[in-house]
Amino acid sequence: MKLIHYTIGKLSVVMIVILTVWAGIFYLNIFDEVWDETDDSLENFKTLIIRQFMRDTTSLNLGDKDLMSQYRIRQISEEEAVRYRERYFDSTRFYETELDFDPIRVLKTAFRGPNNHYYELTVQISTMEQDDMLQAMLMWIVILYASLLICLIIVSQIVFRKSWRPFYHLMDWLREFTLGGDTPPLDNPTKVKEFQTLNETIAQMTRRSEKMYNQQRQFIENASHELQTPLAVCQNKLEFLAENTPCNEEQLQEIGQLHDTLRRAIQLNKSLLLLSRIENGQFHETHDIDMNRLVRETAEDFNEIYEHKEIKTHIKEEDQCAAQMNDMLAHILVSNLVKNAMTHTPPGGEVTIDIKRNEILFSNTSDNPPLDPDRVFTRFYQSDYRRKDSTGLGLAIVKSIANFYRFNVEYFHDGRHNFRISL
Repeated sequence: MKLIHYTIGKLSVVMIVILTVWAGIFYLNIFDEVWDETDDSLENFKTLIIRQFMRDTTSLNLGDKDLMSQYRIRQISEEEAVRYRERYFDSTRFYETELDFDPIRVLKTAFRGPNNHYYELTVQISTMEQDDMLQAMLMWIVILYASLLICLIIVSQIVFRKSWRPFYHLMDWLREFTLGGDTPPLDNPTKVKEFQTLNETIAQMTRRSEKMYNQQRQFIENASHELQTPLAVCQNKLEFLAENTPCNEEQLQEIGQLHDTLRRAIQLNKSLLLLSRIENGQFHETHDIDMNRLVRETAEDFNEIYEHKEIKTHIKEEDQCAAQMNDMLAHILVSNLVKNAMTHTPPGGEVTIDIKRNEILFSNTSDNPPLDPDRVFTRFYQSDYRRKDSTGLGLAIVKSIANFYRFNVEYFHDGRHNFRISL
């Protein structure tokens, strides 16, 4: 979820809660004010009617009037008048014009007339219908909710996008930043102090990362070069010693073992250097790689190398497969998987490479037991039938390349050894 959407969502919840509480208080206060004003009007009507009755009892009709009257006076006994309590209450009245009952507010009180007789006065006044008022208030509150939320979203989008523009610019810059790459310097002017501090902190961190990255790369290159030189010198001297020095058979065997050990050390040094470069992201250039063509060419090369094993190689191209990769890493990835399949296939065995749109499956026959799927891609993994001249880094390099490009590589055994890479 984006920051702006998260913020707007939180603000919307707070606004809805506040408006709901406000609407309830507003509703209660409005109705309380309406009833108060209505009761004041009834009290005023009562005073006027009693005052007029006191001046002239003949000017007002005594007794029950029709239902449409706003007031009614009827004579009561003294005992009833003594016990009488003035009261306000809600009722309804039938309107013939509308053929419907409408709400009214009623005041009932008792008073003593000028002739010492007691009378009951009923005064009624029309009021608004609570249901209609509640419905109208709810409708306008919903309209207010919707209007405020729409305005909040629009204003938030405009204000937040403008206010947070330096932040999003920084995020875009970080997304494009690559150690060792040609990333332009951070140019993100802003008047907001927090964003200025964030820019300075990010710039310092990237500078430290670049410095450490360059130091590490230089150390790896220097270490590799310094190791390669003495190893190559030792290898050449052993070859010279074996060719130009009279040695017996036992000494020649010792020289041969030393030569194989040095050759393995040289290969191991190159593999470790390659792994370090991959994990440090030093392969920035990418191209569209035709994986079908690359698999075919690599398989042909290894068929010549392992021709003595008479391995049957089948390439099934079900679809065209392409990947955006560095040329060198793509060649290493395919080469290591093809070499692994052919190396561990017995003479007269079969290697099958199934190419799909986003997937390549390398499968080979073998009498060897299944490998450990959890450890097969780790460095220096040793199986029971590992070759002595193997560095144990071939599949680790495959895994490292897959992680670098966010591919998925897995091993499974179904009677054959299978390595599947999903691009």
